[in-house]
Amino acid sequence: MLAIGVDVHKRQCRVVELREGKAKVLPPMDNTREDWLEFLSELPPEAEIALEVSTSGYFAMIVLEEAGWRERSRWVHTAGIDTLRKQKYDRLDAEWLSRKLAGRYLDPLPEAWFPPPEIRVLRLRSRQRCWLAVLRERAKNRVQSLLEMHGLRIPGADPFGERGQAWLAQQNLPGPLRESVPQILRLTEVFGQELAISEKYLAAVEPQSPQVTLARTGPGIGSILAPVIWSEIGRIERFASASALVNYTGMVPSLYKSGEVSVHGHITHQGSRWLRWALITLANVVIQHPNPFPWRYRRLRRRKLPNVAKAAIARSLARCLYGVLKHGCPYQEERWGRRVGALEPEA
Repeated sequence: MLAIGVDVHKRQCRVVELREGKAKVLPPMDNTREDWLEFLSELPPEAEIALEVSTSGYFAMIVLEEAGWRERSRWVHTAGIDTLRKQKYDRLDAEWLSRKLAGRYLDPLPEAWFPPPEIRVLRLRSRQRCWLAVLRERAKNRVQSLLEMHGLRIPGADPFGERGQAWLAQQNLPGPLRESVPQILRLTEVFGQELAISEKYLAAVEPQSPQVTLARTGPGIGSILAPVIWSEIGRIERFASASALVNYTGMVPSLYKSGEVSVHGHITHQGSRWLRWALITLANVVIQHPNPFPWRYRRLRRRKLPNVAKAAIARSLARCLYGVLKHGCPYQEERWGRRVGALEPEA
C-alpha cells in the first residue's frame, strides 16, 4: 500500500508519501480542484490518502469524493495522532499522517466521519439557520445592554414586541443611542427575514426525509430542531450504542482517574456544538411541559445546579432519540426511563 499524508492549508498542501516504510517528500501543490485532480491522476490504484480535519480539508474531501476516491480517503483528527510531539511543522504533520495511515490496522486512526452530499447540504442549511438565530439574539441583547447602561429597561415579557417597541418610540434617548438603537433594530428585522427563508426550507425537508419525521415524534421537537438534530447526527448506524451518541454530543462529564483517585469535571464540549445547542434548547422546552422530563429535572435540582440538571435532561433526550432513529419507531412516552435498547418497533 502507498500511504499518502497531506497537510492541507488554505492555499497550499504539503504531501508526503510512504512506501515500504520510507518517506518521500513531494513538491507542494496548490489547494485547488485542478491541482488535486492532476495529483490523483498520477497515483496508483493501491494508494490511500489521509487528510487533516479542517475547513480546507473539507474542500479537499469533496474533490476526492467527486473523483471517486472517497473509499480510499481518510479524514483524520490530527490532534489525536500524537500530543507529545516536541516539534510541529507542515512536512512533519504530513509524514505523521502517512505513517499513521500505513499502520492503521495495528493502531486505529482517530478518523472523523465525512457526511454524504445530502446530509452535508442539510447540515449547512440547518447551521445557517442556527447561526442567524444566534446573531439576532446577540443584536437584541446589545439593545438591552445599551439601554440598561443609561438606566432604561423595556417593560413587558417581550421587550421587542409591539408594546416594547411602542414604549421605545416614546423615549427621549440620549444622543449616542438615538443612532445606535434604531440601527441594531433594523438589523434584527433583517435577521428575522432571513430566518423565515431558512425555516421555510427546513420545513420542506420533512416530507422528503423519514428520519426527520421520526425525530419530530420526540417531545418538544418541531420543524426546526428536527432537521438540525438529524443532520448533526447523520447516519445513526455509525453509533454502536446510545452512550456513543451521548459521547458525540460532548455533554458527558470529563473524567480524571488515576489509581484510587477519580474526579468528574465539567462536560467535555467535544463533538458537534450545534447538536449540543439543539439538545439544550430542547431540554429547556420539555421541562416546562407535562411529560416525564420535568419530574426528573426537579429531582436533579435538589442537589444539582440548573445547568447541570439541564445537561442531564439533554443526555436523556439524546438516548431517546437514539432509540427512535435506531429502531425506526416513533417516540413513546410510556417507555421513557427504560433502557433505550428496549425500544422495539411494534408488530
